[in-house]
Amino acid sequence: MADYDLPDDLIAAQKAFYAAEARCQELVDAEPAATAVVALEAEISDEQRRALADAREQRLQLVETLHRHPFWATVDTSDRIKVQAALRKAARAGDQAPPAA
Repeated sequence: MADYDLPDDLIAAQKAFYAAEARCQELVDAEPAATAVVALEAEISDEQRRALADAREQRLQLVETLHRHPFWATVDTSDRIKVQAALRKAARAGDQAPPAA
């Protein structure tokens, strides 16, 4: 894959999106099982609902930030998928654990 000159703020936005996505998943995982809710054995608290709604709103705002970034106007349409893959790779590059000594 070719190297692309990705703006730092775009990489940061992609990293923030990954963090927001992980936060949404954490909140969902902390809720009672759907089967327990349906069986009226448990319920999702208002606080849990608000926290998840807020996390989802933040994630949506990050999606908009990513897709509306001015950088995309400089990318040829035929290269967009490759550049998006490069962005994802660049954003995840810092998540790799350093090799064991």
